[in-house]
Amino acid sequence: MSEDHSPAAHPDPSRGVRSIILGSLLAVLAPLGGFLGGSMAGTSGPLDDVDPLVVWLVVGMVIGGIGVAIAVRGGLLWVRANYSRAG
Repeated sequence: MSEDHSPAAHPDPSRGVRSIILGSLLAVLAPLGGFLGGSMAGTSGPLDDVDPLVVWLVVGMVIGGIGVAIAVRGGLLWVRANYSRAG
């Protein structure tokens, strides 16, 4: 019985950690950046126009949602790598 020592048989256990960290940072900082950018943009004037604060904050929330997806994907990769290593 020979043991398989190939990288595919035992993935690196820290495989998804980088994605977890970067995705979490993006998820936290993007809405804050959107709020900051909207605050610096000011108001548009008439009430009929869309307020720049809302636009910037929505864009920040969408980017933050992408960050959450990246973090969840990294977490799944990390769990899968650790599970396959234990089994």
